[in-house]
Amino acid sequence: MMRFALILGILFGLLHESQAQVGVYSASGSWVHVKIKAKTPGTATNRSFTEDFSDNRNRWLIGRRGAYAFDMSQNTYRIYKQASDSPASAFSYISIPTALNLNKVDTFMVQVELAGPSGIIPDAGLLIGVKDSLNYCHFRINNKNQVSVKYVINGLSYTIYMRGDYVPAGIPLSATKNTLTVRRKGEQIHFYLNGREIPTSPYQFRQYQGNGIGFVSTTDGTTFRNLTVSVGTTSR
Repeated sequence: MMRFALILGILFGLLHESQAQVGVYSASGSWVHVKIKAKTPGTATNRSFTEDFSDNRNRWLIGRRGAYAFDMSQNTYRIYKQASDSPASAFSYISIPTALNLNKVDTFMVQVELAGPSGIIPDAGLLIGVKDSLNYCHFRINNKNQVSVKYVINGLSYTIYMRGDYVPAGIPLSATKNTLTVRRKGEQIHFYLNGREIPTSPYQFRQYQGNGIGFVSTTDGTTFRNLTVSVGTTSR
């Protein structure tokens, strides 16, 4: 009898210990506190910024500034020339979120569609890495079927690196729409026109002075659509 009582006591003790470990609750409704380790949120493979120009939530330049006027309508950003004899180019840019810092990722892509008025190929292009009007990189086309890639610091361009000379595009330009794409892949940066890489690309990537993106033009009535920026998550 004593042996049976001893065995029964051991069994009850083991059952009580098991309940405390797994956190079950009793019939009386009282709960055993269980500390659960929080899940680590999954990390996205990329982050992106898109601009469809349906409104001006990103504060693009609007109105007349110097020799140009800037407008937004019908999901398009437009640049108009107000002084036909002005040699200056129109610049418009915004700062993108710090989470999309183009200097701190190993991969990124910036892309935009542009067009001129009435089937004219515009002298216009894409700005990236913009700090201000004296610090930027541009990827630009003109109506002579040429392209220009230029890197500017404090108003000065390099003599051999992205010097900005217009060179043959090697790719037919369209009179209705052209797509400019810039991609960074590791230590190189590539430039594409209508899905094809231009002859002078790629270049060695060099740090930008700023993190703005935008547009440049000297052609009256240039339009821009479907601006996209996407970046990877690998930090430099």
